[in-house]
Amino acid sequence: MKVHFFTKGNRNTASSRQRAFLIAEELAKNEGIETVMCTPPINTISETPWPKKGKLILATYKNLWKIRREDIIFLQRAIQNKYFFAALIFQKLFFRRKIILDLDDAIYLHSPLKTKIVARLANAVIAGSHSIMDWAKKYNKNVYLIPTGVRVSDYEKFSSAQRERNEQFTIGWIGNGPAHYENLCMLVPVFTQIAASKPGFLFRLVGALGDRKIYELFNTIDGMKLEIIDSLDWGDREAVPRAIQGFGIGLMPLTDSEWNRGKCAFKAIEYMACSVPAILSPVGENDYLVEDSINGFLPSSIQEWVDDIFRLYTDEKLRVAMGHNANKTINEWYSLEKNVSVIQSIIAKV
Repeated sequence: MKVHFFTKGNRNTASSRQRAFLIAEELAKNEGIETVMCTPPINTISETPWPKKGKLILATYKNLWKIRREDIIFLQRAIQNKYFFAALIFQKLFFRRKIILDLDDAIYLHSPLKTKIVARLANAVIAGSHSIMDWAKKYNKNVYLIPTGVRVSDYEKFSSAQRERNEQFTIGWIGNGPAHYENLCMLVPVFTQIAASKPGFLFRLVGALGDRKIYELFNTIDGMKLEIIDSLDWGDREAVPRAIQGFGIGLMPLTDSEWNRGKCAFKAIEYMACSVPAILSPVGENDYLVEDSINGFLPSSIQEWVDDIFRLYTDEKLRVAMGHNANKTINEWYSLEKNVSVIQSIIAKV
């Protein structure tokens, strides 16, 4: 049996890497399962102008034509392109191909009709968060909650406990900066207040992608040192944990919106996998990941953000203890290995 993976993006796209490429690699280790990573990524088709777009569409149609009755189509968010969507529905309705739909963002807010149709037709839906799971259950009876996991061994070697002691206290954030501009704005009054009473800390932002708005957002805060890294080699499995290892604490601010409630808390999962204590907005999946004051903090106001950062800033023992608890949470509930085991059982049922 073959599992054909159609992905949103390539290996540099975090969701595609964690929820498709790495999953495929692990599944392929099992006897009786062959995995196929279909190219091009579906977003590439949408982003490519004509006439080159035509060649990519043709390549994707050929990939779909190769799928046999006993095989499975694994869709990692890959439904938004209209050309691929039409061919996919044709395959399902006329050739009865089996589909597993994986959702790690609330894409039904942007493409409601397409997402509903595929969710109804899919043999199973995998949801990355409780919010997405609740939505999917309205359209499909076979819905499974699988958070975005990490290969634990990749992160443990970059545990904060194994680094040399930071001379400079560092607060970190990592991700797609331009996509999180509104969320990052939440940190400006927090940092301004902290820098006024305890100046000298470093804020390291990884993933600005050259966006000047990100630079301008933080470079006027007096008393705060700023380091902005535009990008990493996201496809390198060690690049992100190596960057996180240098953080004293990791932040994940989120505005309370329906889109953010669908997010899978992956940013914080990566911090915690490196034993770095995380401070998160109490939005969506963050509430399920973190037990406040045990393996992280969930501040709900500017003052609470300031207070929680101060507590970790000034108490090294607390940072170590909370980082240990955070790492334990990831090992028990958010490992790639655990996810693959569940996906294997879903494939068997399908």
